[in-house]
Amino acid sequence: MLKLLSLGWRRMVAYFVAGLLAILPLVLTVAIVVWVMTFLTDYLGPTTFIGRKLSAVGLEFGSAGILAYLTGWVVVLAALFGLGLLVETGAKRFFHHLLDQLFRRVPVIGSLYGSLKQLVGMLDRKEQAELKAMSVVFCYFGGQGGPGVLALMPSPVRLQIDDQDYHVVIIPTAPIPFGGGLLFVPVDQVKPIAMSVDNFISIYVSMGVTTPEFMSLQNQLVPGEQELSDPESPLPPGTA
Repeated sequence: MLKLLSLGWRRMVAYFVAGLLAILPLVLTVAIVVWVMTFLTDYLGPTTFIGRKLSAVGLEFGSAGILAYLTGWVVVLAALFGLGLLVETGAKRFFHHLLDQLFRRVPVIGSLYGSLKQLVGMLDRKEQAELKAMSVVFCYFGGQGGPGVLALMPSPVRLQIDDQDYHVVIIPTAPIPFGGGLLFVPVDQVKPIAMSVDNFISIYVSMGVTTPEFMSLQNQLVPGEQELSDPESPLPPGTA
């Protein structure tokens, strides 16, 4: 009798775990989407500073309550559409020159504006050369054979600091790779990997579960390219 009860209990637990694992990807996806929406609401919701300003815009058009907030958004989006139309029809250079004159000469803000302008320029569909230069790399810490990490290298340009060449790499956080750290890693500890950025993000979002799927025999050095430093050095662990 006890054996039957034990067997029945184990089977029930197995069914429960199977159901949980079946729905877990959906739950995690929804959780991430909710997290992003909550983040946006905290900064752009009706009760925030920006939200109140949008509601004030909506009140000018005779709306009230949440309708005023939504009307404010409609006005802002329409204004952005109009600005985009002007930019695409030839006013882009004039617009950028005007903003440069306004912000470039302001201490601190000018530097911030310049850096953000360069970053946004990478996302322009007509200026994606720098964005395409971003690649997935494997970084050693403590020398080859020690701990390593998958990272994203924004540019292959080498930076010389104290007679040592470095690459700038970004190491995101898991499972939500929207944060992380920016590190300067010696070039001889950075190895390129033939992996897409999508697969790189998948590994972090899955907390490493999908690593065997994307880091297999095909994840050797980028075909047709040499290693970033020593061509005689072995491949990162798990890529050969």
